[in-house]
Amino acid sequence: MKSFIVVCVFATAIAIGAACSKAVSLPEYQKLQSEADVPRISVEDAKKDADAGIAVIVDSRADVQYKSEHVAGSINVPLGSQIERFSELPKDKKIIVYCS
Repeated sequence: MKSFIVVCVFATAIAIGAACSKAVSLPEYQKLQSEADVPRISVEDAKKDADAGIAVIVDSRADVQYKSEHVAGSINVPLGSQIERFSELPKDKKIIVYCS
């Protein structure tokens, strides 16, 4: 796994999933100008936040890859999932998304 993973608040996770393919009407939604604008976090800090219960780790890979191997305690919401899947994520926690 890379030494950095993407950190996203709920709305940014949707932005990654939806990209620019369709408009998402959420009050928190912010379109990022580039990939460089996506906040990043070290693996160590991500683990610390997840262990403290202030963050949820989301695996955005396909179900097959998730079933093969994933971060313990992560939730699988594959990239391109139906928007309803994002409602399963807590709105009061930091959402940390990884894809490799």
